[in-house]
Amino acid sequence: MKPRLIQGSLVVFLAVFSGMFVVLVPFTSADDDDHERGRRPQTYTVRVGAEDADTGASAFVFFPDTLRIHVGDTVHWQRNTNEPHTVTFLAGTPLPPFNVPAPPGLPSPTMRNPLIAFPTAPAHGQYDGSTFATSGIFGPDEDLYEVGSFDLTFTRPGTYNYVCVVHGARMSGQIIVVNRDRDVPSPREVDQKARRQIAEALEGAPDAIELADAEVPPPTRNDDGTTTHYVLVGYTMGHLDLLRFFPDDLTVHPGDTVEWMFNPDSMQMVHTITFLNGTPDPDDIIPVPQDNGPPLLVVNPEIVFAQNADQPLTRDGVYSSGTLKVGDTLPTFALEIGDISGQEIYQCLLHDGSGMIATLHIVPR
Repeated sequence: MKPRLIQGSLVVFLAVFSGMFVVLVPFTSADDDDHERGRRPQTYTVRVGAEDADTGASAFVFFPDTLRIHVGDTVHWQRNTNEPHTVTFLAGTPLPPFNVPAPPGLPSPTMRNPLIAFPTAPAHGQYDGSTFATSGIFGPDEDLYEVGSFDLTFTRPGTYNYVCVVHGARMSGQIIVVNRDRDVPSPREVDQKARRQIAEALEGAPDAIELADAEVPPPTRNDDGTTTHYVLVGYTMGHLDLLRFFPDDLTVHPGDTVEWMFNPDSMQMVHTITFLNGTPDPDDIIPVPQDNGPPLLVVNPEIVFAQNADQPLTRDGVYSSGTLKVGDTLPTFALEIGDISGQEIYQCLLHDGSGMIATLHIVPR
């Protein structure tokens, strides 16, 4: 099971002693005093994304997305979601693709772009903005070369823009570096602001869910007495994505058809509709070792390609759409329900760790 995120909280205590109220205030350390006088470099944390698996909400934002620090300070980017992201400083170079064609002879036609698949940073993380730098891919699985954090120390004043290569311009951030005689917020103030922003970003989930539910067409009664049911795959509202199916609990009959449809605003999202039928959940990536340098991170063909997509759904084998993404046209995927009954669970293989799992209840006629 993938990790759940825990939000912290600040508690203020009041004590009563000898009939008088005493307010306990945070202790100010020498380090805090030194920081106020600009003497000691500080480390600031930026959280990369946010999610609530209970609602399927995922916010594609850096928290905070704009940060003001001193020369010599360090920024620590911390993974905060199961969705893959990068922290990438382009330094004037074009935005690279997340995936690229794999060399012939590999098990899949697609692999992660080696340019952004692994961390690239100047020596000791000392960054002056003149070179390309990237975190590698944030994710929960170290065995698949995913990272949990990334650090850079900024060595000269300036404004440094960065982006998540996975999600493009919709997920970008900015580091503003000033001389040490200028005022900047403390790491504690930045952390408190980030927590507030995360809560505000995710609180829009109920409204987005209501809008998504309203987009699902009603079932269609067919001439042969069967029914076509519709399911919306994900939903995008601004920087908030709902990684779930609408509805995620559906009753159908043998002979019915379920058609999965996409929201036209979900331009950056890739999904699958996959019935595993008890087979193991495949890894997203297959590392292929190389004689020199890091492995090639090949996208698992079990995710890329459709399986049994033209057959009625049974409990034998895997049924999958393969990867589907909104482009010039909206993708669709449909399955006829075979002669089975009971519960059938399906998922998006790319976002099941974020809660994108649904159930069909198949009831005999």
